[in-house]
Amino acid sequence: MTFRGIFRTDALQNLLTDRYALPVAVDHWERVEPWAVARVWLRSSSPVPRSIVVKWMPDRQGDARAAPWRLRTEPAALQFLSEDVGIGLTARVIAADTTARFLVLEDLAPRVPLAQLIRRDGAAAHGDRLAAFARGALSAATAGRAET
Repeated sequence: MTFRGIFRTDALQNLLTDRYALPVAVDHWERVEPWAVARVWLRSSSPVPRSIVVKWMPDRQGDARAAPWRLRTEPAALQFLSEDVGIGLTARVIAADTTARFLVLEDLAPRVPLAQLIRRDGAAAHGDRLAAFARGALSAATAGRAET
């Protein structure tokens, strides 16, 4: 099974087996359209999570989303936020394979994106969440941390 020909499932299984030092198998996966992202359900024993999120770099010339530097900057930013700052708003990086061009992230489900909540219920129903977004929780948490 491949993710739109971008990388092989066996590469993901091998990476996770090495990461957890336990056999890990992909049970099934579901693409999160329109991005190069999939939610992947795994078969293994604890401490392997039941599901993860895999992001891969599209194989499209001239597409900024396919730029190789993204596989270095996104994990660095996420690790900074989750490990250095300790903010619980972002997914943890589980593993990355720069050669195979994919990134494995913690699955934050069943969180529902704010935009989806607003579309479903209207803005008035989520005033507290909108206020937190407007305050810029990520910006506030990282202020003064440029050197880190």
